[in-house]
Amino acid sequence: MTDQENNQLKPIQKKGLFERMGMFQKILIGLLIVIVLLVSVFTFFGGFGNVYQFMFYLIVFVGVVGGIYIIIKAVGIIFQPRYYSPTDDMRNKLTMLSQNFKPNNVKNLFFMGSERRQRVLAGEIIGMLGLPNYVGKIKQDKKGNIEYTGLTDFEGKKIPKFESIEINSEKNGDTLFYVRKGWFIFAKKFFIRCAMELHSELHGDVEIMDINPVPYGFYFYPYKQMQKDSALIMVQNQLETILNTHAHQHDLISQSVDSAIYFNPYMRMSIKQQAELGGDE
Repeated sequence: MTDQENNQLKPIQKKGLFERMGMFQKILIGLLIVIVLLVSVFTFFGGFGNVYQFMFYLIVFVGVVGGIYIIIKAVGIIFQPRYYSPTDDMRNKLTMLSQNFKPNNVKNLFFMGSERRQRVLAGEIIGMLGLPNYVGKIKQDKKGNIEYTGLTDFEGKKIPKFESIEINSEKNGDTLFYVRKGWFIFAKKFFIRCAMELHSELHGDVEIMDINPVPYGFYFYPYKQMQKDSALIMVQNQLETILNTHAHQHDLISQSVDSAIYFNPYMRMSIKQQAELGGDE
């Protein structure tokens, strides 16, 4: 996809009121602010003692106006509508579920290290959730040959296409640890997703039998798990994203159908007639 096509797909950003103003209008606003400052000082403080006092009041006034402007912009950024993101939506749901369903008997998460690396505290477990392992039925052509997507995993192996999504009954699934490390506003939170056979009993301090985590997507996987099942992890993330978009796609389809029905003149006439008949009754 070219840069021009990418720009066409991006939503048009509306300019703010100040950005739409010309230079002359901005100068007039600046002069108006100075006049308001002068009138305010002469009205409430009896005028200026010297130039330095004028500069002090001017700096204070500009600082107050600038602070109000920053607060208004920050509120607008926080509450502005955001575009749907499957990964962000999934992260928010996992955060909520893991915290609500965390058992009280788990405390901290450790990586046990190895002969050359000591044990490391990953952080306090503030959320925990069990996740199933999804697998896909591999798509084959009429001759029985596997069809590939054209993508490769970390080991350079081709990733096949899939016809359907199923839960892998051969594996016990993964445990998702929502971990916090640090203090107050400096604390960092992240998801560590570990195969059940790689961690200890879920009681007290939980230990992962590995040296450290490795990132993929917004998850962190144990090094051994990533090294052994890199293709499975990659496909699993793709399948979860697809599943997470289904409900959102259903909403979009419903909205599109409603809009099409509403703008159809025959359907609008039929709805109007039914409303009139119902009113007569």
